[in-house]
Amino acid sequence: MGGVVAAGRVRWWARFGAVLLVAVVALGGGAGAGVAADDADSPAGYLAAQLRKSPVYLSDQLPRTNPLSARPAFVKEAKRTGVPTYVLVLPGSGVRYGDGLLAAVHDRLGKDGLYLQFGGDGGRPEVATFGVDVPARAAASATTYELPYDAGTLETFRHFVDVLRSGQATERAERGGEAGEEPDKLYTSRTDRANQSFLTGILLTGVPLLIVAVGWYTRRWRGGKGPGLRLLVPVAAATALAIGVGAPLVFDDTRSDGDPVPTAADMRARTDRLARAMRSGPVHVDPLAAGLLSRGELGRLRKRAERLDVPVHLAVVPLDTADESAGDGELLAKKLHSRLGSRGDGVYVIADAAADGELEIVNYGAKVDSAALYDATEDLRFGTDEESHGASDEESDDGGGRLFSRLDEALRIIDRLPSAPPGDPYLDPLAPDDPVTEDELPALYSGDLVPGTLMGAVAALAALGVTAAGLGIARRTGLGKASAAARRAPGGAGRGAASGGGTAPQTPARPSTGWLRRTARRELDELNDEFERLSDTLPDAARTRVWDCLDAATLLLDQEGDNRVDADADAPTLAAGLALIRAGRGALDDGRHHRGSGTGRVRLCTLNPLHGPATATGKLKLPGETSGARSRPVCAGCRAALHVRGTASPSTRAARTADVVGARLLCLRAPGAARSAPYEPYHRVPGPLEAPHGVGGGQGPTTEEIVRRVREQLGVH
Repeated sequence: MGGVVAAGRVRWWARFGAVLLVAVVALGGGAGAGVAADDADSPAGYLAAQLRKSPVYLSDQLPRTNPLSARPAFVKEAKRTGVPTYVLVLPGSGVRYGDGLLAAVHDRLGKDGLYLQFGGDGGRPEVATFGVDVPARAAASATTYELPYDAGTLETFRHFVDVLRSGQATERAERGGEAGEEPDKLYTSRTDRANQSFLTGILLTGVPLLIVAVGWYTRRWRGGKGPGLRLLVPVAAATALAIGVGAPLVFDDTRSDGDPVPTAADMRARTDRLARAMRSGPVHVDPLAAGLLSRGELGRLRKRAERLDVPVHLAVVPLDTADESAGDGELLAKKLHSRLGSRGDGVYVIADAAADGELEIVNYGAKVDSAALYDATEDLRFGTDEESHGASDEESDDGGGRLFSRLDEALRIIDRLPSAPPGDPYLDPLAPDDPVTEDELPALYSGDLVPGTLMGAVAALAALGVTAAGLGIARRTGLGKASAAARRAPGGAGRGAASGGGTAPQTPARPSTGWLRRTARRELDELNDEFERLSDTLPDAARTRVWDCLDAATLLLDQEGDNRVDADADAPTLAAGLALIRAGRGALDDGRHHRGSGTGRVRLCTLNPLHGPATATGKLKLPGETSGARSRPVCAGCRAALHVRGTASPSTRAARTADVVGARLLCLRAPGAARSAPYEPYHRVPGPLEAPHGVGGGQGPTTEEIVRRVREQLGVH
């Protein structure tokens, strides 16, 4: 009997232990599932899951620059590295992935190798290595130095792999850093094509007319000696034919970039994905935007959306100019409604995946007044400081609180709107550029070709006038015979001495944002070091002027306060900062050599403020001005370029001045403009260098005006 009892106790303890083990496993499994869910909800977890399917992940939100159909080309390049390589091509506009994204993806993927992250338009790749020994950072630096800004993502990746395999990544990175020069563009922009058409037009008419006119006049001047019209006309015609046939062979680019051309499937991939997700619920957050809204906030938004009397489709997604809607949330809403059909009727709320991104609220078939909806939500379309007053400091820092409050308020407004017949959008969105043709260049024989032909005729006549004047002077003075004798005499060369003249700092007339950022960073550090070293030796007035320029430039270029030039600073901001740096450099040099008193206003070169302080004047007319040319402050280099020697005619001087202005005038892209946007004269572009009231460049900006504008803009007094 005791043995039976003992055996029963053993079985009871065994059963109890089994139940306890099952409970522990269940609890642990549940906790693990929760962690896995949290991990999958993060961008890093989502990207790691995608890399398990393929070592290259192209976001479907960049079809205009990096379509999904280009993945095989990226995979091919990844295999050439010689080590396991994982590539992420992600939208960069407004999306905040946080620091250490590649490390977080590696931790979740659990595979060693080379990890790279690219933005939608190429640029410097983010790199990280885990368990492999390759000079990835040096290769990334060399790629940045060796490729121009118009190289796309695939070309950037291909160049990176070439550098990595070269065995000279470190040396090439060092050489690129020392050179500090922007490489020539890889592709022809639309502006370049317009210039090519203009030049072709000039050559088509200018060169043949020049041959005929100058040849005929020279024959007449020589008393009938030399080729006549019977020879000159065929030669001119043959020249025109050669130019007409040869120009398309020289200017043979057909596209403004090398991005792969998207297919129809590429262009609808994201819309199809979002439509599938939105069929399962009223609120959807793109995986790359995960973390902007907490689970609690998402739950509250879903409950509020489900309780509304009208259907609501809310999506938080990155909006990028390279996506199928060209970054337009209203257009994305239209595409989603078209994809969902009549079952998708309702109010669409499209939020850019950024703290203060655009919020588009559009009615497609919901029973609300579209005009009232537009008016009631107008203040929510762009983030403002007032919207974050109720958020905690932590929420304000990451933007989640602001985004949630805007979305929550939008749903409240929709709930309060009176009922109305099913409506359409208050304003129809503009159609985006065709993804195939938007990067195609116009034909060479189009656009500015006709103005170029007219200018060619004018230039030929001007050259004829100069030739006639020169030959007339030679005849009256006998210089023609003297020059001929000099050429025949032993050692006679007939060479003239080149005129000297001041030169401005090496500055392109159409600088890229990358060039401006690198130059400003380098020259700001140099000026800081030199001012700190020489400050005590400078006169008070010079020290004050240098300090004002240096302080304003630092405020403008380092608004984040991390002692580095801001990575998101636009071209007008960078140009103004660089102009201040060079003005400060000029004031420091003047003070060090005791030139000037350091008082009074210092004007910068009117043609290009990046040339530094003006030291001369030149008569010129800026684009857009209706009045004639007038005297303006310029640097010595621009003054030398504007100067016309001899007794040139007014038309010749005007043509010369126009050419100099066109070649040396600083032109920038407006803030936020696309890569294909044209350059505009700096005084018309919004920013610290903009001319007041939209007029011309006046007498050129002064350093005092720029400093004052910067301090007013940033609220510093």
